[in-house]
Amino acid sequence: MSLAQVEALRAMLAGRPKDAPLAARRAGFEAMMARDVPPKETRVETVAIGPALSGELVMAAGADPGRLLVWLHGGQFALGSAASYRAFAARVSAANGCAVLTPDYRLAPEHRYPAAHDDAEAALRWGLANAGRVAIGGDSAGANLALAAAQRVAGAAALWLLSPYLDLTHTAPSINARSPRDPFVDPAEMDAVAARYLGDADPAGTRASPLLGPLDALPPVLVQVGSDEALFDDAARLAALVPGTVFQEWVGMIHVWPLFAAQIDEGAQAIAQAGAFLQRAMVEA
Repeated sequence: MSLAQVEALRAMLAGRPKDAPLAARRAGFEAMMARDVPPKETRVETVAIGPALSGELVMAAGADPGRLLVWLHGGQFALGSAASYRAFAARVSAANGCAVLTPDYRLAPEHRYPAAHDDAEAALRWGLANAGRVAIGGDSAGANLALAAAQRVAGAAALWLLSPYLDLTHTAPSINARSPRDPFVDPAEMDAVAARYLGDADPAGTRASPLLGPLDALPPVLVQVGSDEALFDDAARLAALVPGTVFQEWVGMIHVWPLFAAQIDEGAQAIAQAGAFLQRAMVEA
């Protein structure tokens, strides 16, 4: 285990100002993610998913455009973009041999619930109409969108949830128990994060908190979570409720560690294992 790599990343993330305005946090996140760039041979094209929704279609060299992963980026429903996830999407495309669609779904607080959920469903429907085999996934808040979309739109061959944020009621014991080792998730901010997106909507609603929704008709599920995540219980509870889930606890890893595959060996390893899972699921679908 590359503990030194993880600790260096943890220290960098912990040093971020926590009270910065949202605009500054968005810019900081984009700048941080822009340090990682996809290989030159990666194909990236902008696609129109709907009248007011676009995204990027990312394909590594040799990727099969007939197989598609719809990936919903994380960022507390308020940060992130297709551009900031370009290098990650390229790594996933190379690992799976598929195209990756990263929608630029609408962000809060400018667009409150259910805007992002509606966009996630639209992206999945676009994928199902434009590719032969389609999987869906997401990280953190994006995993919330991916699970909710899979619950409402049938046809995905697989579901990959990375460090999922699935229950906006925030009742899980791990939120406080594991937060001292989590440089991303601050329990004191979580209710405000949810309210920024939900507005007056009920956090216990089964679309906003898909862990509380129907879980009996999902495609094959892969859940990856770090042992040092405040949101660990969201991942573990889903795995316990969905028979056959492939549940991977990565010891010593922090929230969304595969986004930092250029810095952490286990990030690349997790992407490789997810790629193998998706390949199997798409062949068997």
